Amino acid sequence: MVAVADPAPVPAVRPASLAVLEPAVEITFDDTLARHGAEIYRFALHLTRNRPDADDLYQETALKAYRAWDRLPRDANHRAWLYRIASNTFLSDKRKSSRLRSLDADGAAETIPALSRDDDGRLDAGTLLREVESFIAALPPKQRIALVQRKYLAIGYAEIAATLGCTEDAARRSVHEALRKLRGRFGDRI
Repeated sequence: MVAVADPAPVPAVRPASLAVLEPAVEITFDDTLARHGAEIYRFALHLTRNRPDADDLYQETALKAYRAWDRLPRDANHRAWLYRIASNTFLSDKRKSSRLRSLDADGAAETIPALSRDDDGRLDAGTLLREVESFIAALPPKQRIALVQRKYLAIGYAEIAATLGCTEDAARRSVHEALRKLRGRFGDRI
């Protein structure tokens, strides 16, 4: 039997040496938008519930991101950054429109969803879906953003928290509260 000597240990490559061996690849704004743009547009569509408003929200998000690109650290989470810009733009637009909306009785009556019950307990699925969508649209904006990101886009709580500028616990509470309201309103029908 021939004894085989243990091979000499191979030195581990440290991350710092990798940086020396491989040139740093500069990520451009176009690369970031190409990578995350479709996802941000879907998010805008979920928030606004119509294509023209989603187009406006997406374009405004892209424009704000482009203007701020040079100030963004290169190691930043670009996806969360774009979500945050889209969310903040959506929230700002909601605040602006609520200030501009008149407070007359007719306007207030239109914004309060009516409780409609089907006597037979049977609803067409399309009707129920429209009611749920209307209910989600009437949620407070932060709850709506958190719910859409968690349930429609399957985003984690850490990234939702980064988007909303809050803690993970606050993001969880926003999702939980939105789901509680949904169950309270539609629990007997879904």
